[in-house]
Amino acid sequence: MTLGFLSLGIGLVGIPVPVIPTTGPVLLSAFFFARSSERFHRWLTSHPRFGPAIRDYQAGLGIPMRAKLAALIAIGVTFTLTMLTVVTSVPGRLAMVATAVGILAFIFSRPTKRVTSADVPAAVR
Repeated sequence: MTLGFLSLGIGLVGIPVPVIPTTGPVLLSAFFFARSSERFHRWLTSHPRFGPAIRDYQAGLGIPMRAKLAALIAIGVTFTLTMLTVVTSVPGRLAMVATAVGILAFIFSRPTKRVTSADVPAAVR
């Protein structure tokens, strides 16, 4: 349960801080809660903001293409800025590129969720 709250905390910090991811840690917290606390797992999966993505991922429906593209842009921008301003060594930069490629390979290797009319809010239809 401690790991669930720790990863959820990291995910929540990632909402306003662009260099910290949100989705991965929140999914990880759902994994930990599923194994430690039915109450907190139910709370997280029924949360209006996080619940739909967690339920879709757990059901094997995948990640929407829009989320994948947002991850691509966020990772590209933050890793590039970090390499230009913080990491100056060539091995450090190569490690960052390898990490970014690995993360993106994982994200894009997951199934892509097809968007249906039920996914689009009524106000937009």
